[in-house]
Amino acid sequence: MPMKIIYALVFTCFFSSVTYSQADKNQVLILGTSHLANIKGFEVSMLDRVITKLDSINFDVIGIEKMSGELLNDIKSRNDKAFDGITKNGFGAQFLEIADSVSVNRKITFLKAQKTIQELLNKKEFDSKDRMELIINYLAITDLPSAVLQYSFIKDKSIFTTDFEKYIASILEKEMKSKNEYYSLAMQLAIKENLNRLDPIDNFQDESLLFKYYPNFIEDYKANAELFSKINELPIFQKINELTESSIKTGDLLNLYSFLNSKEYKNDDFNAQWKIWLDTNFKSGSDKARYYLWEMRNLSITANIMNLVARNPNKKILVIIGASHTGFIEKYLMQVKNIELLKFE
Repeated sequence: MPMKIIYALVFTCFFSSVTYSQADKNQVLILGTSHLANIKGFEVSMLDRVITKLDSINFDVIGIEKMSGELLNDIKSRNDKAFDGITKNGFGAQFLEIADSVSVNRKITFLKAQKTIQELLNKKEFDSKDRMELIINYLAITDLPSAVLQYSFIKDKSIFTTDFEKYIASILEKEMKSKNEYYSLAMQLAIKENLNRLDPIDNFQDESLLFKYYPNFIEDYKANAELFSKINELPIFQKINELTESSIKTGDLLNLYSFLNSKEYKNDDFNAQWKIWLDTNFKSGSDKARYYLWEMRNLSITANIMNLVARNPNKKILVIIGASHTGFIEKYLMQVKNIELLKFE
C-alpha cells in the first residue's frame, strides 16, 4: 500500500479519535409524567416547582409524546383500516384534519411548509407576522402544539383578521386552555426557555399492529383476566395514587414527579405491568406480542430522540413522556456513545 494512503488513514483515524474525545456530549433527560388530563383536580400552577427545576437546566430542545407529520401522513396514505385508531381518533385525527384545511386554504404542501418553517427559525428575532406564518406552516405539517406555542407569544391577537385566521385562532385558544403535558408542562417550559417548537418523538402504532396481527387479543385478555385482576392493588400503584392525591391537596406535583422518575418506580412498574406479559401463556401468543410491540414502540421513540440529537449536536434535550416509557428508553440510550442521561430525582 502506498505510504501516502497509509499516512492518510492513520491521520484520519487519529483526527477522528481526537475530535470524538473533545466533543461535548448531548445531555438528555427523559422526564416521566402522569397523563395530566386524567388527574382530577389538576391545575397548571401545581407544576410550578417542577417547571422551575427543569428551567434551571436550560434545555435547548423539548420533545413531546406526539407523532410527527411525516408518520401521520404515511399512516393515512396506507388506507389500512387497522390504523383507523390513529387517523380517526385523538392520536392523529385532529392534527390531520387541521393540516388538510390549512393546506387547502393556503395552498401549502407539506414540503413547502417544512422549508418555510426552517427558513423562519433561522431568524434571530420574530415579529407577529413571522409567528403567524410559523403557526400556519406548523399546522400544515400537523404540528398543533408548536402552533399553540407560537400563538402564546403573540400579544396582539387582532392580527388574525380573515375568517380563516379567526377560525385558526379559535382552535389555538381552545387548545392553549387544555390541561395536559403539551400545554401545562412542555409549553410553559418552552416559553421560559424562549423556544420556538415542541418536537414530536412518539410512534403509536403498537396497538394498531397488535390488533392487526391478533384480532382476538381482547378475547384472549378476558379469558385470562384473573391473572391481571390485582395489578392495581400492587404497592407501586397504591403509592402513585397516594402521591397524586396528596400532591393535589398541597397544590404541588414535585414529589409525584420525583417518584415517577426514580429507579424504584421504573423497576416496580416494569415488574408490575410489563414483565407479566412474559409470564403468561396465551395460546395465540398475543401476550408476548403485546410486550414485543411495546418494546418496538419504545425503540421507535428512541430512534426519534436520536434524530433530534443528530439535528441538535451538543444541545440539552428534554423528552416529556408517559412514565412507563422512561425505563425502556433510558435502557436503549445508555448504549449510545456520547449521550449523557440526566436525572430528575
